[in-house]
Order: sequence, then structure tokens, then C-alpha cells
Amino acid sequence: MASWIRRSFSAPGLTQIPPGAGLAALQGRYGGTVMLCIDVSGSMDGLPILEAVRGATEFVTEAVEAHYQVGVMLWNTEVVALAEPSADGVAAQQLLAGVRGAYGGNFLIGPLSHCHQILDRATGDRVVALFGDGDLTPRAEVLAKVAQMKAENIRFVTRGLGPPAAREFAEIGSDEEAARVEVRSVDELAAGIASMAASLRSRGGSRA
Repeated sequence: MASWIRRSFSAPGLTQIPPGAGLAALQGRYGGTVMLCIDVSGSMDGLPILEAVRGATEFVTEAVEAHYQVGVMLWNTEVVALAEPSADGVAAQQLLAGVRGAYGGNFLIGPLSHCHQILDRATGDRVVALFGDGDLTPRAEVLAKVAQMKAENIRFVTRGLGPPAAREFAEIGSDEEAARVEVRSVDELAAGIASMAASLRSRGGSRA
């Protein structure tokens, strides 16, 4: 089980397909909502974006298994594409399956603000899993928005491709060691993004 979920538990597996009315209560008690935000700016074009998608696909699978509603946001200077959080992760997987390239610059504040709006509607544990290969432009606004979201008990886990990006995204201050934020090369990109599903600090038995 991914270590970023709030608590471990044992129970019979869910057998109802589609999920029944009790699933929302189960997620509210044990899971939550996670938004996976992937940088699709021009520097990610080619192999980097394909590896990022591969890791993101694994992340979505793990989040669903952990009873989290999971959504995916692709961002550059704006929200390029969005799959709203869902319990089965189907919309997220469909969005990722359609990604073929990357383009544009990066300007994080707009996408991050939209992510905040989505999580404001959620209950339970709320998590932003954020990946980028650039900087936090515009830095002051981004860090202020992050502080606001954290004050509302929204948690962050980040990854940056290469040392400069890792330093930038480590500034967001997730509950990890700074060394875990860095994805050192494109060869490690899929594993690095997927690892976000196992690297947020467990909150034990506490409620968000």
C-alpha cells in the first residue's frame, strides 16, 4: 500500500461494480482526493513527456487502489487539459493515454489556482502531486498560493527534473527530504513521478 495514504487498514475487498453508494463514505474516512499536475511545457517534448505519462499512469493506478479520488492536470502557462478527480481513475487514464507531445512555456500560478478550486470541493485528505522541469514562475505568487493551500490542510509532494528544477520545486516544502524531489535524468522520470504515490508522509490516524 502506498505510504502517502493517511492510515493503514484491513477490510474485505470491494466487490460491487460499479462502486456502490458506500464508496464515498469509505474514501472520506480512509482516502481523499489527489490531483496529479504534470508540466507539459516545450522542454518536456519528446521522450520526457512520454516517460512522464508512463509514471503518471502508474501513479493513478496506485491512488485508486488506495481509495483516493484521482485527477490529472496537464499544465504549461495555463491548464492544457484536465481530468476531474474520480474514484475509478478512468478519466485520468484516458487523458494520459492521449498525450503525444508538449509545448509552450511555464507559468504555474494559474494552473495551481485552478487545482486549489478543485480541491476546495473535496473532503478527506487532499493532496497536490506536482511535477515540473522548470521554475516556479511567478515565484512570489506561487509560494503565497502554496502557503494558503497548506493553511487549509492541503498537502504537497513534488518532483523536479534535474537539479535546477528540483531546487525550485523543493521550495514548495513538501513533507519529504529535498533529495527525494530530484529526478536526475529522463531515464528515471517514469519511476520518479510514480514514486510520488509512495513518498508523502503518512498522517497515521489523524484527520485532515
